[in-house]
Amino acid sequence: MRRTHHPVTPRLWRGAVSAAMVAATFVVACNSHHKPNAPVPVATVIADSLVFTRPDSTVVQMGATPLVCCGLYDPGFVNERAMRIVLCDPANQKAGWQILILTDRAQAGATVTLPTAPIPPSKVPAVSMFATALGSEWSSDTDGSTGTITVHSFGCDATSIRIYFSVDATLGSELAGGPTMDVHGAFQATFPATSCP
Repeated sequence: MRRTHHPVTPRLWRGAVSAAMVAATFVVACNSHHKPNAPVPVATVIADSLVFTRPDSTVVQMGATPLVCCGLYDPGFVNERAMRIVLCDPANQKAGWQILILTDRAQAGATVTLPTAPIPPSKVPAVSMFATALGSEWSSDTDGSTGTITVHSFGCDATSIRIYFSVDATLGSELAGGPTMDVHGAFQATFPATSCP
């Protein structure tokens, strides 16, 4: 199996996680002094039934710390508006996953068949999923990926980031000859608005 290039390398993954954590801390600090007429802050609400399973049926425990943002995705390369949802473990004891949605390209209610692929002029797929654990990486855009991702609804505005998607898929390994990762279930959440750094 060939190794495909994915825009989220371990270095970029760690960088995105660090940047998002700093941004989240900044947002919390700024929101601690509300003006009398300021909008009521949006609470984080998550309903997560996603199950990640290795080929031997071992369930992979995923981190539960959300790092989310909306904004330009990789302005020097992709330069398109995107929503990024990451669930990770800051202690790096558990695996993590990410879904990326190009908000001007993806269609709410549409089902995407894997492997996901860019549709020109985009340089990355309109919807893509990525997972990483202990040196292994899986992506919806590798040749070994099969199944579907359905993005039922999504949105970013001045107060919140909203996402609802379901997955019935196998993510192919980004490492040649590596094992696959099955993903099944749904994820629905609302988060306070945060801009991508």
